[in-house]
Amino acid sequence: MPTDHYVIIGNGPAGNKAAVTLRQHSKDARITILSDETHPYYYKPKLTGFIAGDVSDSDLIVKPDTFYEDQNIRVRLGQKVEKIDVETNTLFLKHMETVRYTKLVIASGSSARLLPAMEGYADHLNFVTSYTDVLAYKDQIEQCNDFFIFGGDLVGFKFIRLLKSMDKNITVLVYPHAFWPHNLDREMLSGVWHNLNKLDVNILIRDDISTIQPDDNSRLVITTAKGFDIKADMVFSFNGLIPNIDFIKGAGIDYDHGILVDEYLKSSNDNVYACGSCAQIYNPQIKNYSTTIGWPNAVNQGEVAALNLLGNHQGVESAGRKYFDMGGVKIKTTWWEDIED
Repeated sequence: MPTDHYVIIGNGPAGNKAAVTLRQHSKDARITILSDETHPYYYKPKLTGFIAGDVSDSDLIVKPDTFYEDQNIRVRLGQKVEKIDVETNTLFLKHMETVRYTKLVIASGSSARLLPAMEGYADHLNFVTSYTDVLAYKDQIEQCNDFFIFGGDLVGFKFIRLLKSMDKNITVLVYPHAFWPHNLDREMLSGVWHNLNKLDVNILIRDDISTIQPDDNSRLVITTAKGFDIKADMVFSFNGLIPNIDFIKGAGIDYDHGILVDEYLKSSNDNVYACGSCAQIYNPQIKNYSTTIGWPNAVNQGEVAALNLLGNHQGVESAGRKYFDMGGVKIKTTWWEDIED
C-alpha cells in the first residue's frame, strides 16, 4: 500500500505545527514542508529586534535543522509553488518540478500589501514582513536618520518604537484602512494619534501621498495631498497584509481575500486544508468568514488542520492573546470571542 504524503505549503508557525502534529499521529507518512523563503523557520515578531541588533541571526531561528531530521520531516526551502491541480493532487513548482500529495495543508501566510495608488512608487518603498526584506536594508536603517512611514498596522507601530529607540526622526502618515483585516473607526484613530504623539514623532492624519520623488541629494521628497513636502532617507509602507494565495487561483479552490475554509479548516476540496493568516475561516455563530492574526492563533490552527486532515472533527477556536495593543488601541486578533474589558 502506498505511503501517504502530507505536504505543507508554508514554513511559519501554522505550517510547522501542522507538520509536527502530523508526525505525532502518523509515524510512517512522508511529510514535506515547502517554503518559498530561503531562511529556516524564524520568529517574525523578532525581526524588529534583529534590525536594532538586539536579536542575533541565530536567535531568530525557532528550530534547528536537526529537529526536522529527528522527526523525519523534509523541509525544502526556496521552493515556490506556482499552481495546484486538485484533480491529480499535484503541485507545480517554479522550476517545473511536480510534487504529488495525499493531503495538502496550505499555511502560506501573508505578504505586505502594496496599495494600488503606490504601485508607481514601489521602488522607493520598504517593508518589514520577512527576513529577506530586513536583511536587505538592515545596515541602511542604522545609517539613515530621517524616516517616512505611512499606513500603520501592528508591525508598523512596533517599528516606530524601534526607530525612536535608535534616536531617528520620524514622520507618520496614518491610514485608518491600513490594517486589513481590521479597520480603525474614528475613536480608535483618535486613540492611535494620542499615543503616537507621546513618542515625539511628526504625525499626519486625514492626508494622503501625492508623489514620492528623489531629490539631487539621493533623498526622497514625499508630497502630500495637503501640500506638505517631507524629506526622508527611507520610506516604509505598513498597510496590512495580503494572503499569499496566487498559486491556488484557477485550481477550483474557493477563495475571497484568503482561502475559504469551514470551521474545521477544510477548503472546498476535501484533500486541501488551510490555516493561519492565508485562511478565511467560517464562523457558524455569525455565519460569515473572517481572518485571524497572531502567532498563537496560527499555531492552534496548524494543529487543528492536521488533526482534521487525519480524520478528526475538531472545530477551531481562538488561542492565546485575543488582541494586540497598537499604539494604545486594542485590535482584535480573532472574531471568535469578544475582547475582555
